[in-house]
Amino acid sequence: MFGIRDRELGALVALMFTPFGLQLLGWAGTPLGGGPCGAISPNQWLLEQPQAFFYAQIMLWGLALLMATGFFILMLGFMHNGMVPKAQARPFVWAGQTISSLTALIYLLTRTTGLPTPSPLGWLLSGAEPMDALGVIILLVLVAHSVWALNWQKHAHAHPAS
Repeated sequence: MFGIRDRELGALVALMFTPFGLQLLGWAGTPLGGGPCGAISPNQWLLEQPQAFFYAQIMLWGLALLMATGFFILMLGFMHNGMVPKAQARPFVWAGQTISSLTALIYLLTRTTGLPTPSPLGWLLSGAEPMDALGVIILLVLVAHSVWALNWQKHAHAHPAS
C-alpha cells in the first residue's frame, strides 16, 4: 500500500480499509444487498428502526474503528519514510485483529442465532437476520484480515529486527 514498504503490512492495511468501502456500496443500494450495516430504513424514524439496527450500529463502529486503525499504521509509514518499525505497528495490528474478529463474530451471531437487543420493554431476544451477498463478502474480508494479522504477528515476533 502507498506509504508502506513492507508488503505484508501494506496488504494488512488494505484489508483494514476494504470493509468500510464495501459497506458504502451497501448504502448505495447495489443488488448485492445492504451489508452488515444496511438495516437502516429511510422510511422510519430512528426509534422505529428494527431491532437489528442496534447491532448494525455496533458493526458500523467496528468497521470505522478498523479503518481508523489502518489509518494509524499508514501514518506510521509516512512518519518513518515507509519503513514501519514492527514494534510500533504491533499494537495497532493487534487492535485491528481484535476489532475485525469481534465485528465478524457479531455479524455471524446476528445472522445465525440472533442476539438480545434493547427495546423500550427491556432486552428482547431477536431472531436471525437475513444474510446478503455484500454481508458475506465483508465477513470474508474480516476473517481474511484476522488470519493475515495473526500471520503477521507471528512473523513479527519471529523476526523483530526486520
